[in-house]
Amino acid sequence: MLGPAPAPGREAGRALDAGSSVEAASAVSIPFARDLALVALAKAVVSALVLALGFRAVSDDDFARVVLAQAWAHAPRLDPTGTSWLPVPFWLIGALFRVFAPTLEVARAVAFALGLASAALVHLAARWITGDRRAALAGALLAGAFPWSACLGVATVPELPTAALSLFAVASLVAPPAGPAPPAGRALFGAVALVLATLSRYEPWSVAVAFAAMALLAAARLGQSRGAQAKLALAALVALAGPAAWIAWNRVAHGDALHFLARVASYRNAIGPGGDGSLLRLFAYPAAMVREEPELFVWPIAIALVAWRARRGAAPGAARSLPSLLRAARPYALPGAVAAFQIAALSLALVRDGAPTHHPERATLLALLLLALAVGDLSARAFRGALAGARRALGGALLVVLALGAFFRPHLRREHFNPRRDEVAIGHAAAELTPPSAPLLLEVADYGHLAALAALGRPEGVYPDRSIDPRDPPVRSSFEDPASLARRAAGLGAAYLIGRVRPPVIDFAGPPLATRGAWGIWPVPPAGGALGALPEGSSRGPAHPVEVAP
Repeated sequence: MLGPAPAPGREAGRALDAGSSVEAASAVSIPFARDLALVALAKAVVSALVLALGFRAVSDDDFARVVLAQAWAHAPRLDPTGTSWLPVPFWLIGALFRVFAPTLEVARAVAFALGLASAALVHLAARWITGDRRAALAGALLAGAFPWSACLGVATVPELPTAALSLFAVASLVAPPAGPAPPAGRALFGAVALVLATLSRYEPWSVAVAFAAMALLAAARLGQSRGAQAKLALAALVALAGPAAWIAWNRVAHGDALHFLARVASYRNAIGPGGDGSLLRLFAYPAAMVREEPELFVWPIAIALVAWRARRGAAPGAARSLPSLLRAARPYALPGAVAAFQIAALSLALVRDGAPTHHPERATLLALLLLALAVGDLSARAFRGALAGARRALGGALLVVLALGAFFRPHLRREHFNPRRDEVAIGHAAAELTPPSAPLLLEVADYGHLAALAALGRPEGVYPDRSIDPRDPPVRSSFEDPASLARRAAGLGAAYLIGRVRPPVIDFAGPPLATRGAWGIWPVPPAGGALGALPEGSSRGPAHPVEVAP
């Protein structure tokens, strides 16, 4: 529906041309299942390698999402956070917490499994876009392995599943190799995928608009049966159901249909105005893509240069030592246009203070996955169709690109993250050493306290020491001096303290019961129970973690 993908010589096309026989369907399904298993296995290996190298989280948002899902598992409600964060990830992880256990380990296992499911969706999307088994396999393998895809495949954030669902939805409208239009029912699957995506992250909202427009245009095309037209029209409506439902909910719950946008903008304003001008903000997302995944952009240029040189220097009989890569890239043109539309919408939101405040490359994952599919596809075709000399040139170029990427990549990244190992360790220790019903007072030095909360696994029983939301008035930590800590612990009825090992805490509570790195656990001294009253405005349980502009 986005334009026909090339048909000649492709396995899927031949099977479809053979008719709808059971034999033809079986001939296609067996290799597809084998390829799908290979993609899942490769993704599992990549994810295991990422974990072995020590990666655990992109930012404190990872731990915030786990804490909020734990809170939902303890007390489910329709809107898990009451903030601008969308609900589906919390419903899913929170439901699994209720089945298994509300632990950080379960959350990470779910993230691992969702990474495998995302790889499967990307592979299916590649088959629909290319219609070529080997091209789709090569693209899906690369899409599961480039660094941001690899890291997000094990992180407890929804960016990779959301991008995979979006890609799946766009691919559902791409014409198959053996026909002018895809089955109309396929678009319904794509629309349902977009409901999940648009209720997980905001980036797919623009994709849903583009999907709905394309589905309606396809329904209006001549030659469609009434049944197909009805399915396509229904798909367009379903694709927009997620944003429509969230806007309606915000109107009912907060009195403002665009309450979520106001929250994001207020957070960005609270952390200070951006130093970049409007023009730089417009190009921030494309720049982030190139900066974070330079090899995906440089390698296609290298392939084109090798192909151009091979054609220019070859004898007439060898002029076609490399296949026509431009023709092979055509199926990606209109899906690429949808991804470009999404990035344009994100850029406009950034100018208006309504986009993510950190790691902008996360929001461009749909475009990066699509680019990886195209690069993997073209690479496989180039190596498969080249003569020996061109293959050697391609191999040499690939080594050069990888070497340059390995050298320059550490200097290109702007944002790094402390994996909060000490905070996670003290949370695990607290879970082991304190009774499940014992209330705890947790020091809030920075957003690392969310890692301790996530590892502890029972945020409903923890009192954060203070709020550090930039929208709130600044509050001094009670862990700064023994008297303040005694009053705070007594007023809240805390039985244990979790904080950094420092003289004020030791002066009040004595030696820690256990330490992990710079953090420790203390039982509250009995005398502390009569030293103060509940401070005004205090409440049991964690305040909602500050959202970093979803």
